[in-house]
Formats: sequence, C-alpha cells, structure tokens
Amino acid sequence: LRCFLGEEEAEAVATWCKEQDRGRSDIFEYRLGEADKLREEGNGLFKEGDFAAALQRYHAAIWHLDFDVGQQWNMMDHHQLDLNTRKLKVISNICAVHFKAKDWASTKQAADVGLRHMQKAELKDGEAEAKFLYRKGIANLERGFSEDAYEALKKADAANPGDRQVRQALKTATDAQRRDKQQAKLVWRDKLLTEQEKSCQGPWWQ
Repeated sequence: LRCFLGEEEAEAVATWCKEQDRGRSDIFEYRLGEADKLREEGNGLFKEGDFAAALQRYHAAIWHLDFDVGQQWNMMDHHQLDLNTRKLKVISNICAVHFKAKDWASTKQAADVGLRHMQKAELKDGEAEAKFLYRKGIANLERGFSEDAYEALKKADAANPGDRQVRQALKTATDAQRRDKQQAKLVWRDKLLTEQEKSCQGPWWQ
C-alpha cells in the first residue's frame, strides 16, 4: 500500500477498514476473500464513475493483501501465487482509475508498480503486462516524454502483438518522437550559430 500512499494516508485506509468492521483476519483465506469483496465494490463504483470511492476500495483491498515478509516466508507456493495474482488485479484496477481520470503521473507510477510486482513475483501474463506498458506509454506521451512513451509502447506491442490500440498509440509516439528530435536539432543549431550567422538567416529584405 505504501507504494501508492504516504504513511498517514495508508493509516487512514487501515482505520476506515476497522471502523467498517472489515479489519484484517488472521486466516489467510478470509483476508483474500475480503480483498475480493472490496475489489468488486471498487469495480462497481468505477463503472458508476465514482473514481475516488473506487480508489478507496482498491487501496483497502491492497491493505488486506499486504502480508509482512515473515508471513509470506511460511506460505505454500499455491498460496503465494493466489496472493500475487490478486495483488496484480488490484494494482491494475488502481492504474485504470488514474488512467480514466487522466492523472498521468499517478498512472505511470501505478503502471511501474504493477510491472515491478510482475517481475518480482515472476508472473507471466502478456495481456496484463501489455496493459501496464500501454498505460505507461500513454501517460508519458501526455506528459510530453515521447521517447519514454515510444519505449513503453514498443514493449507493449511485443508483450501482446497485434493489439490495434497499442499499434495506433505506438504510431503516435513514433511521430511525436520524430518531431521532438527535429525540434531539438533546431534548438542546438541555433545555440551553435554565431550572431553573424543568425543575422544571415533573417528575411532577405533586412
């Protein structure tokens, strides 16, 4: 949860859960079940367009899925897989909320968290990976980072080949990257020109 929220905000999520009589259970299956319920509630709120409430439910779901290192150390492999798979889904939901709200900085952050989680947990899901990379690419593109956008979208295309939405975004990023490079060349050229050379570039009647 601390990947998304500061200490006080994370504590507020925990307090809300306890006040709603939705505190953490000591039983693994119950905690996962509560996380599933919160995620489903978040999905309903997301569809209604209540992004703030949806995000709150997703954060609460993550709180239930946050087991400490000692607890995870004793988990059986299938329990660890269940946990990691659920975390992946909720992180994707969080990323989707920020994407829909056009909060591009938070979209990129959530996408990076999702990609790191997949790598660390060794989860192989081309579609999920492509979604994170696509959203990261669009977020970078909207923020004016065409080169970073191109790299993310190129990886998204490789992770899930043939996706028309990804291909279109990749084309847009390629065009933006080309324009940015041309603009950068002009800026550097102008910096390197002498004052006499710059005056020579003026209109012929001057």
